[in-house]
This record gives sequence, C-alpha cells and structure tokens, in this order.
Amino acid sequence: MTPSTAGDIPLLTWAPEPGGEGRGAVLLFHGLRMGADSLAREAGWLVARGFTVLGVDAPHHGRRSSEVVETMPDALTLEGHYVLLRLLREARAEIPALVDHARALGHERVAIAGVSFGAFIALAAAAVEPRLDAFVSILGTPDWTPRDGAVPDDLREAVAESPHHRPEAFAPRPLLLLNGGADDNVRPGPARDLAARLRPLYEAAGAGASLVHHEYPNTPHFVEEPEWADMWQRTGDFLIQAFASKR
Repeated sequence: MTPSTAGDIPLLTWAPEPGGEGRGAVLLFHGLRMGADSLAREAGWLVARGFTVLGVDAPHHGRRSSEVVETMPDALTLEGHYVLLRLLREARAEIPALVDHARALGHERVAIAGVSFGAFIALAAAAVEPRLDAFVSILGTPDWTPRDGAVPDDLREAVAESPHHRPEAFAPRPLLLLNGGADDNVRPGPARDLAARLRPLYEAAGAGASLVHHEYPNTPHFVEEPEWADMWQRTGDFLIQAFASKR
C-alpha cells in the first residue's frame, strides 16, 4: 500500500508484484464516513486477481476529512441528504482527473468500483467520464431522491442529475450491480429497476452479458461472510471479463 495523490486527491495504491499480471486499474471508493484504508483487505483481493487498485479518499473523507462529514446528520434524514448530494457532486467532478491519473500511470483499462456511498459515486461517474471501461456498484443506488420521496425545490437540480435518469450513459459498458434484498439503508429497488431498464439497451447493443445484477435475498446493508467474500469474488470475475472484452 503506497500513499500518493492525483493532484490534490489523496490515494492509496495497491499494485501486483513486479512481473505479475497487470490487468488494468480500478478506482475504488469507500463508504460514508470512512476512508480508502477501510477497504485495504478488499483491495488486496483485487490485486491478487491482477488489478492495480487506486483507493480514493472521497471529498471530506480520509486524509482530507472535514467538518462537512464530521457534523453531517444521518444520511437517511432530509438534512443529511443535502450533505450527501453535495459530497456526491464533488466526488463526481473529480472522476476525470482520476482517470487522467490512471492513464498517466500506463493503464489502458480503467474501471470504477465502490461500496455504499462509494457505489453511488461509481454510478454517478458514468455520466461524466466516457473513458471508464466498467462499473461496479456494491450496496449502492442510482437514485438520488430523498428517502421519503419528496424533493424540495432547492434539491431539484441535484436530484435531476441522479444516474437513474441517464440509463443511456451506461450501455453498453460493463456494469455490475450487487445489492442486499434486506438492506434498509440503501434499498435495493432502484438498482433492480435500473437493471430492468438497461436490459433492452444492452441487448440491442449485443452486450447483454455485460450487464449483471445480483440481489442477495436476505442480506442487510452490513454484509457478513460468506456473502461479503462472494461479492468480491463476483467483482473480480466481472472485471476480468470486462477488461478482457476490451482487448
């Protein structure tokens, strides 16, 4: 694990041993109130599959933590949702610079993956970065609507940028959606609905196998073994296939 930066963005880099198989880079985003180091074990699993992992400290998290997150209300409240959308929009704006950085390191293939809040970022990236080759959302949602479904006037612009309004931004690029059917924090319905809406687009492009949605029926937001390990096994398998198809 090597600390570095992409401009002002703090990173932790995990890379295969010299001479090992280099499949490409994965931009990896952590959950809310966490940091890149919280996914060190999972990054190691991806490195073992041949990927270089660039773990990103999202805005106001990790090595650039600030009172924005430290004083943030519960994200399931409307007050917390305002902050959540601010964080998502700031993180989304940094994606092109992160892809530039990965490309400058010599990686021709770059994917983005995230867990929970990090998965929100991964899905949001589709609309702003056409150079990304694959997307992995673990316990995420493409829907930025507040929990109760009501959208205050001063949130309408941000909610209109929600990834579920832009299905065409994904197809036909490989997309993996993994959710818990018993998740009360990030409800699985929007990911399920997005997969259903995207299926015809992927099929029409001859890329049906590039869209994968799997819901673990009884799994809550805080995933335990063996489901957690299975999610990362699926992620590695998916990314290997996604990058191989780009060659």
